[in-house]
Parts: sequence; C-alpha cells; structure tokens
Amino acid sequence: MSAYNMVIGLEIHAEMLTNSKVFCTCNAEFGGDENTRVCPRCSGLPGTLPVFNQGAARLAVKAGFALDCEINNYSAFDRKNYFYPDLPKAYQITQFSYPICTNGFVDIGNKKIRINRIHIEEDAGKLVHDDYEGVSNADYNRCGVPLIEIVTEPDIRSAEEARALVEQIAIRLKYAGVCDSRMEQGSLRCDVNISVMRPEDTEFGTRTEIKNLNSLKSIVRAIEYEYERQTGLLDRGGKVVQQTLHFNENHGTTKPLRSKEEAHDYRYFPEPDIPPVFLTDEVIADIKSEMPEMPNDRKTRYVEQYGLSEVDAALLVSDKDLSDFYDESVKVYPAYKQISNMIIVELLRRLNDSSTPIKDLKFSPESLAQLVKLSDEKTVSKNAAKDILFIMFEQGGNPVEIAKENGFIMTTDSSAVESAADEILVANQKAVDEYKQGSAKVFGFLMGQMCKKLGKSANPQIIREVLTDKLNKL
Repeated sequence: MSAYNMVIGLEIHAEMLTNSKVFCTCNAEFGGDENTRVCPRCSGLPGTLPVFNQGAARLAVKAGFALDCEINNYSAFDRKNYFYPDLPKAYQITQFSYPICTNGFVDIGNKKIRINRIHIEEDAGKLVHDDYEGVSNADYNRCGVPLIEIVTEPDIRSAEEARALVEQIAIRLKYAGVCDSRMEQGSLRCDVNISVMRPEDTEFGTRTEIKNLNSLKSIVRAIEYEYERQTGLLDRGGKVVQQTLHFNENHGTTKPLRSKEEAHDYRYFPEPDIPPVFLTDEVIADIKSEMPEMPNDRKTRYVEQYGLSEVDAALLVSDKDLSDFYDESVKVYPAYKQISNMIIVELLRRLNDSSTPIKDLKFSPESLAQLVKLSDEKTVSKNAAKDILFIMFEQGGNPVEIAKENGFIMTTDSSAVESAADEILVANQKAVDEYKQGSAKVFGFLMGQMCKKLGKSANPQIIREVLTDKLNKL
C-alpha cells in the first residue's frame, strides 16, 4: 500500500451575534417555533427589498482582526444561484468577488494556517426530516441570519490540525463577541475539503467536500474515514470523484449528496438591490479599538505577569466566561495562583459534575476572591474553605457570613486545644508509644483525631504546635 499525504482546507460558517437578521428586522436568536421568525423579505417573496444590517459588517471586521486578516475598505454583495428546498429565494446573498476580509492566519501552536478570506452571507433555512411520515418540512427561521464564511488555504495536513484550527477559530470568535460558537446549535459549522496525494506528486489530488460538520469529534472522524476511503480507492486502481458528501454520525461513514463537477456553476452576479460596503480607515480603526484582549494575549499575561503555569493558563483562557470570572476575581484580591487553584481544582469540578455554565453561578467573582482571602489569612482552614465553596455553589451567599453561621472561623484559643490533646493522648496510648519509639507517621493519625474532635474551627497550626509540645514532654 502506498503512503499518501492529506491535503485539507476548511470552510467555517459562523452565525454572527446580531439582534436582527442581515437583510430584514426579524429576530436572529436561535430557536423559536417553526416559521415564526420569518417575514416577506427573508422568505424571498416577490417585491421585497433587502436592507443591510450595518452591525453585521462591524462584527465581520472584528472576526477579521481576531484572525489577523487584512480589512478591505470596499466589499460588495453577489447572488449565488442554486435551488434547494431550504433556500426560498433560490439564491443566496453572499460576497463572492469582493469579500470584507482577506489574507489572514491562525497559529495552532506548531504551524500557521492561512486564511484566504472572510465574507458575509445569509444563512439558509433548515429541513426537518420526519422519518415516520416520510416527508421533510422546511423551517425558515434561520433564513437570513447573518453568517461569516471563513475559507482557509489547503494548509492542513491531518485531522488533528483541522480540529485544532476549528477550536482556535471558535474561541477567538467568541472572545471577539462575533459568534457564540455553539456547534451543537449549528451557530458554528464546518465544511471539509479533502484530497490525498503521494509525497512525490506535484499537484493536489481530486477533492471531495464533507458538508455541515457540527462538532470537533465529527470533524476528526469524517476526515479520518474519508482519507481511508480515498487512499483505499486509489490503491485498488480506482479514481476519486469530485463530489459533495454527507457524514453519517451513526455509522461513521460518508455518502454522496451531489456531484461537484459543476462546482463553480452557481451563476454568480452582482446583487442589484444592496449597495457596496465602504469602510473608511477611521471606521476600521474605531472597530479595532473595541477589540478585547484575545486568548493568546491573556495566556501570555497569566504566565508572564501572574506566574501561572502554561497548563493552568491554557485551561483558564479556553473558556471566555471562565477567564473573565478569573480576571474579575484577581482584581478584587490579586492572589493570582491561589485563585487560579481554587477555580481549577475546586470550582471547575463542581461545574463539570453538575453541567452548570459558569455564567449561572449563584455567587460573584468578588465572593470567590473573598473566600480565598479568608483561607490565605487563616481565618478559615483550607478544608473549611472547600465546604464554604460548596455552600456558595448550592445556595449562594457571602463567604464570611457562611463561615460564621457554620462555625468555620478558626479560633486562636489554645486552651481548648490543650484540653482536647490531653484526652486524645490518653485515649490513644498505643499511638503515643509508637511515636516515642520513633514512628513519626502516627503523628498524622493523632492530628486527624484532634481535628475530628475540635471541628473545622480549630487552627491546624495551633493543633500541631500543642500536640508536638505535649508529645515531646511525655
């Protein structure tokens, strides 16, 4: 069997976070009952005229900045003509000849993937298949929702590189406020163009296009299957046919949707009803000034200024809401590592176990900072801090009040500790004898007995000092 190299390019469709659709005033929010967020304009009824949503242009420019693109002062719309049941006008308004952004790149860690272009277009509707009745119904709520399409160069050479690129683009668009990047809802979807070639070949092989992949796992599985299918076909003396494919999630296989021999026969022509988009240098500079700190820049700040590890910093910036929560916490109490540890070790575990998004927490970043400060100042023990966090997670509340109500405030009264130590040592004579014979490990057992007796209001440092002193005097 001959060795082949993968050659992959991606087309990523991201729905932009405008309140209304791109060419009408219908609600662009996800969901709603079928065909309740549709009007004569977005359903393409005769006599209607589109009106361009200027907010979509600003978000597209932000996407360009997030992906290190050049922003074009002039861009224009075209009609892409094709018939499909979920496209009521029988054409899609898009930017073909003059896209709004070009020539960008995304660094995925070990290489840079070039971005050919970003252009604005309208989304199509959605077909709802009823297998029981054997029919497909069209839901046009999604028609006219503003999209950007991000087209890469064929620089990707593995399924993992493709996954890493989509992951990077998704998080950057979310940071920039362009797209919520919720692949499970279809707000970020990916088409994969894939071909194979032998190492000695000078031209790419015949490519196929896998449409509408909406999870990172599906992207990897679809690429790996299609690579095996194409290489197996070539090794048997066959030829790869240029076509559009659908990936079957259940079987992990691809199957043809339509031939791509007429791939460029969409009869594009300039959109006559929408004027070109002119962006002055001043407008572009104004949009750039609104750009937030990108995840890579945040990670650098966390590592170089806050002293966090590369692993912890990467985990914090992997979710914008999580990173924002951390940033707000350290503004209140700049204990960078301690707050990072509390979030990563304790809070994330509770969030993951309960499938709770961080934006739905019942307490604020300020409260978390206050809790970490209580622990650092030894007002409460580390174990008590975990219990307080659990109560805050379940019920909300102020950490100081929770500590007082539950007896978690550590006492500095050594008399109670001394009394408890006398009782513990008498009750555990065997452990005392072992300690006197040089067995240091029993000290931990005695500490545990002391903590159990005194409760979480006891100060571990005072317990250790009193216990050590009494043992040494025996």
